[in-house]
Amino acid sequence: MFKRSGIAMAAFFLLTSIGWAQDNTYDVSLGGAAVFSKQSTGNGTVLTPTDSGAVLVTGRYRFSEHSSVEINYSHTANSQIYFASPLTYRIHNTIGEYSGSYVFSFHQSEKIEPFVFAGAAALVFYPSYASNSINGVQTYIPASRQTQPAFLYGGGLDYRLFSSLPLIHRSSLSNHLALRLQYRGLVYKAPDFKVQNLFTGAKGHMAEPSVGLVVKF
Repeated sequence: MFKRSGIAMAAFFLLTSIGWAQDNTYDVSLGGAAVFSKQSTGNGTVLTPTDSGAVLVTGRYRFSEHSSVEINYSHTANSQIYFASPLTYRIHNTIGEYSGSYVFSFHQSEKIEPFVFAGAAALVFYPSYASNSINGVQTYIPASRQTQPAFLYGGGLDYRLFSSLPLIHRSSLSNHLALRLQYRGLVYKAPDFKVQNLFTGAKGHMAEPSVGLVVKF
């Protein structure tokens, strides 16, 4: 997890250095999110993922006053817990999100810019092979990496960090730095890691409230 998080931060600073000369056409953000996954039930199996934290990197391109497109990468690690009576399977995994969306900014002021977005994502579930268990006993489970398509939606706002400070709010610095507060939701087919006993056929959902630092160019 730390390796992928380091790559994400390196990408953030690279994008920042490339775009610094621009004029609010682009922005990049680096943030963190809390990940809450809902329970999924189907085919006699109940899947209850654990909650976790995530690193999120986003790049946006504004092509009109109200419209932008963005690409995202996020990384989290949790456990997928399946109850298929009488057995309980626990698979530790990491999840990589690769997504893109359309962003509509419906209002802009000196302090805030609220927005909504919708798009598509690929969620890649990478299972661990060393620490999985059945009924609490560490056991090898023949789990395979799995990619699930997802629908991404959400909304939030950018708050310009220095917009309320005397003198600074009139400088160009106030236009380039913001705090992004947002809610992200992902709807996808629950993973089974290509293990027959873990198939639910149900939809999963991840709710991700997040906060991040935005640099605008």
